[in-house]
Amino acid sequence: MKKIASLLFVILLVCFAAALLSACDVSEKDSLVIYNWADYIFDEDLEDFKDYYKQVTGKDIDITYVTFDTNETMLTRLTKGDSNVDVVCPSEYAIQKLIEMDMLIPMYYFDEQRYTDAFSSNVNLDLYEHNSDNVEEGIIEKVSDTFGQIEITAQGDNQGKKVSMVDYFVPYMYGTLGILYNKYAFDELGIYDEQILNDSNWGILFNDDGNGNLLHEGLTGNILMKDSIRDSYAATVFYLLESGRLDGLTDENGVLYTEMSVGELINAVDDGLLEVVKDALTEQKKQLFGYEVDFGKDDLLMGNAIVDLAWSGDAMYAVEESWSDEYDDYELSYYVPHSTGNIWFDGWVVPKTHNPAHFDAIKLFINYLNIPVSAAQNLLEIGYSSAVKADVLRNDTDAMEVLAEGYEYDIDDPDSMQEFEMYFFENSYLDENGEIVCYDEISDSNWRYPFASAANHNDDFRNIDSLGVMRDFGDKNKAVVTAWNYSRSAGVNALPLLGWTALAVAIAVGIVVLVYIIKRKN
Repeated sequence: MKKIASLLFVILLVCFAAALLSACDVSEKDSLVIYNWADYIFDEDLEDFKDYYKQVTGKDIDITYVTFDTNETMLTRLTKGDSNVDVVCPSEYAIQKLIEMDMLIPMYYFDEQRYTDAFSSNVNLDLYEHNSDNVEEGIIEKVSDTFGQIEITAQGDNQGKKVSMVDYFVPYMYGTLGILYNKYAFDELGIYDEQILNDSNWGILFNDDGNGNLLHEGLTGNILMKDSIRDSYAATVFYLLESGRLDGLTDENGVLYTEMSVGELINAVDDGLLEVVKDALTEQKKQLFGYEVDFGKDDLLMGNAIVDLAWSGDAMYAVEESWSDEYDDYELSYYVPHSTGNIWFDGWVVPKTHNPAHFDAIKLFINYLNIPVSAAQNLLEIGYSSAVKADVLRNDTDAMEVLAEGYEYDIDDPDSMQEFEMYFFENSYLDENGEIVCYDEISDSNWRYPFASAANHNDDFRNIDSLGVMRDFGDKNKAVVTAWNYSRSAGVNALPLLGWTALAVAIAVGIVVLVYIIKRKN
């Protein structure tokens, strides 16, 4: 018995020594918890970041990736305080709310010295390159113009303090709101015409030719609208402005809507304007095929509808999937009306509830995403425009190879690369005469990069000021939701629904009774 005990003691001692030696051999691991939209990052980019992190810090890192489906879901989770995430990617209006609630820490990404001074001694700055100069300046200008100084309203030491959103977030992706349509279906209706569609603009979604007349009876029942309060509100306000239905109307301060900038108009939510918007959306229902969130592009590809209020990323996917050998062209096209429009941004922020031990990882991760090749991978995966400037991507060999291969162009063929560059950055191609032609003659623009497009066409029709950013509705949010719900349900008769429900119940009861009778007979 003593021999067995001695043997067990030796075995335990050996195991303990082995475990101790093994622990000494394993390098210390850091951690990072990311809270992001689903399908909003290239998976391999996270693996590449782990390699980069090891190179810069000498440490391995574990990444936990958690997703949300709406800004409201994300806000609820963060405000409950039961989420220990390190870095989050909300939309601009949600970032505004988080700042007002004093739930974020400033990062000062665009102050390189201040950003890098916050690194610990674990970060080898000789191997670190700050990438803030790669970010599109137009985004920063738009955010500054729209949000200005945001006042912190939450109780606490910072209550009443005014801060800049630029200090709190780093842009990631952005896009526009516009109209996705089947240009060959439009051609059959006789409305695929630059003058006709540019007169109608946002009225296309309301089957209005811009003068209060029906654009075409063939559009009735073939129009999709976003089942989204904010997007539908913006499109409707733009339509009301263009159609003259806001002429002579003022807000509660007596300011004419027609004299507001696009940014001011898109954020006007006083009771008078809400009533006009509600009426327009209610009238629009007679023209609709229905409302959608994620499947509008599929409906257009399948021919169920020919017009949809769309986000640029979804539109890009749909256009590229719509290639027709019959037409030797893309059947679908995306159009941002030249008069007014909405541009939106998503960006990275750091909640106060982050783990301070993860701070190096947070800042290195955010900066890593602005490396050109990383931006190219994520842009390709997600479909929206990266906040990294077009020219930066264009001048980076690795980024261009990633993009060209993703679009199945031959990176070893100069002609193929020129064709890709024109398609991707300019939305154009060379015709048989060597002339530059835009893929969409109605838009004559590159909606993937609206800042560059606006600059190039400034003298023709579009200025970047024609695209407005939406803020949070604030204390008017409930009123906006009420108006939207009324418009969505107006004209819906509950009696047919009740009738069909009663019939279904009767059939179900009949089946049960029949089965019971048969069993009794057997």
